[in-house]
This record gives sequence, structure tokens and C-alpha cells, in this order.
Amino acid sequence: MTTVDAHPAPTPVTAVPPPFSRALRIVAGLALIAAGLLNGLPQAVIAAVTGDIGFDEQIAWGAEHATAHTLEQTALVLSSLVMPIGLLGLAHVCRFRAPVLTAVATPLVLWGMWGFANVLAMGYVSGTVAPSVLSVDDAVALNDGLVDHPGVVATALVPHLIGSFLGLVLLGVAAWRARAVPRTAVVLMIAFLVWDFLLPSLGPVDPHVLLVVAWVWMGVHLLRMPDAAWRGAPAAAA
Repeated sequence: MTTVDAHPAPTPVTAVPPPFSRALRIVAGLALIAAGLLNGLPQAVIAAVTGDIGFDEQIAWGAEHATAHTLEQTALVLSSLVMPIGLLGLAHVCRFRAPVLTAVATPLVLWGMWGFANVLAMGYVSGTVAPSVLSVDDAVALNDGLVDHPGVVATALVPHLIGSFLGLVLLGVAAWRARAVPRTAVVLMIAFLVWDFLLPSLGPVDPHVLLVVAWVWMGVHLLRMPDAAWRGAPAAAA
């Protein structure tokens, strides 16, 4: 008498990609490219034109060159929409091989981007709108009052200065360890952060040039990344 195995071995099942996985990778890559171009490029161009001037002097310059200033500030405000999307995409590809660093960096980055969006909105109001309805001196006084206001310090300046800097540095370290994107691009991003936050400017040479190259490079890498690597399979970054 023969017995029949009541529990046959399961047949292999082909893994099904998560819904919208490829679309999300493309959106993240495009968002990171757009973030670099919208945030970094206008600031680099204006710095090359005006040289090393403070925000009060930028307000006066903007009043005299309203179209150029409005275009720059509008691009910066628009960048606040795509920066978190692109950086979340970068965090996604880092989390598989640097989970702890990514888990610490991501909320800091989001907190920093929230603060940075508030900084950009404040700058648009005081630097672009105010000079069109107030005198330049009054617009400068408005900006000084906003910068000194406790609510602005708590919701804009502190989150940006702490969250953006620490969060992006940690995310850069996570990207380096995970080899999620080209390491040279990571070095450029961290170099931008150190230069922009901690070091003096170098005349018309603006640190945002480094940010443009870093984020566009990373964004292109995400666009060209194999779907399997986006979902966590090992892939060497150039």
C-alpha cells in the first residue's frame, strides 16, 4: 500500500512588482532634477550677476530688476514642492543597505524642508511682494521684523538650519554607505552643505553650483536605475 504526500512542495511564485513602482522611481528622479534646477540654478545665476550681497541688498536689487527677481523667487518657491519628493526617492534607495541612518535622516530632512519652504515663502513676501507696495526701506524693515519674530524662528529658521543641514548630511552618508547613487554626487552635495551653511562665500562663485550638479546627477541616476535596484536589489553606483 502506497501513501500519497498530502503536502506537496509549493511551486515557485514569480515576485510581482509593487504597484506604480516604476512610475514612482521616474517621478522621484524627475523631482530631484527639477529641485536642483529650480533651487540651485537661479541662485547661482543671480549670485554671479550681483556678487556677494546680503538679503537687504537683494531686496533693493530686486526692486530695480523686478522681472529677474520675481522669476528667481518664483523658481525657489516652486522648488519647495519637488525637493521633498526627490529626497524621499533618494531615501527610499538608501534604506535597504543603510536603514538606521536613513531612518534618522528622513524625518530630519522633512522637518528641514518644511522649514525651508517657510523661509522661501517669507522671502517671497518680503523680497518680492513688499517692494511693490512699500518702499524698499519698509520692505527691509519687514524682513528684519520677520527674521526676529519668535514664530518665524521656530517654524522656519530653526527647522531649516538644523533639519536641512543635519538631515541632508546624514542622508548623504547613508547614500554613500548604501552606494545608492554615484559617490561623487554625494560628495558634491555634502560639500555644498558645508560651504553654504558654514563657510564664507567666494564672491560671485555660489555654492549652489555644486547642488545643481549633485541633484541633477542623482536624479538622472534614479531615472536610469533598474527596477530591481529601485526595489532593493544590489546595484553598483557609478
